[in-house]
Amino acid sequence: MQSKQLFFLTILVAALALAGCNSASTPVATETAPAQPTSAPVIAATDTPQPASTATTVPTSAPEPTAAPEPTLEPSPTSAPSPIEEPAQAEPLAQMSAAEKLATQFTTAPTAAGEVILLTGRVLDTDGNPLPGAAVEIWQTDASGVYDHPGDSSTANRDQGFQFYGTSIADDDGVYAFRTVRPGYYEPRPKHIHVKVKLDGATVLTTQFYFDEDRADLANEGLFAQAGDLGELLILKPVDSIDVNGTSPAVLTNDLVINTGGSGSLTATPAQGEGPYYPVVVVANFDNDLATVP
Repeated sequence: MQSKQLFFLTILVAALALAGCNSASTPVATETAPAQPTSAPVIAATDTPQPASTATTVPTSAPEPTAAPEPTLEPSPTSAPSPIEEPAQAEPLAQMSAAEKLATQFTTAPTAAGEVILLTGRVLDTDGNPLPGAAVEIWQTDASGVYDHPGDSSTANRDQGFQFYGTSIADDDGVYAFRTVRPGYYEPRPKHIHVKVKLDGATVLTTQFYFDEDRADLANEGLFAQAGDLGELLILKPVDSIDVNGTSPAVLTNDLVINTGGSGSLTATPAQGEGPYYPVVVVANFDNDLATVP
């Protein structure tokens, strides 16, 4: 009896042991399954960088705005302001305003009697170069033909509103300018204006200007005749008239060409005599507006 019980007990233990082995293998399979989800995150992590590279390609397409940079269009506005047109406009303006510029130097109402005129020109060497800083001196009679000089017997009756002499310093372009009056006749001579040009204080030319309307008289004038064929270089040429303070003075011009030793093609202005009435004052102390006395 005991042996039967022992036999059944052995069978039971063996059965229980077999059942225990089967149940132990089941958990092992369960632990293997969780390993699959663990590998899934690894794939997900691999996918994450791929979007990052996709994000990099998006900025790469962004250069499209850069590809259309409007800086390339900037040269066209730069070429728009045509530098050729400006000089073309400036030139006529400069020519048109030359007389007006001359008039702006003389805004005070004249005090002298007679016809007010503006006298201008350039001081040049025979190569045509301007001589800036050259001092141009003039002296003349008033509108009645009287000098301010003790040698003129009529000087006590001279026009007290007229300056009689003056100096103009040539600018960078060699231009000189005066406001004066048309002189009267000093018999037996035709109307004239005495001129000196000084460089660094030294006289380089003494001459006289004459008037276009006196050509008939000039034909018989001994001093003018000394210039010979060059007499034309001494005649003032009317070029314009300008409105100044409600009046319209004539603008007369003549260049003064100085022989400074060059070999240029311009003809030097012929010399003329100083005459007996060179001012007894320092002409350099007087300005270029003879038509006004303060």
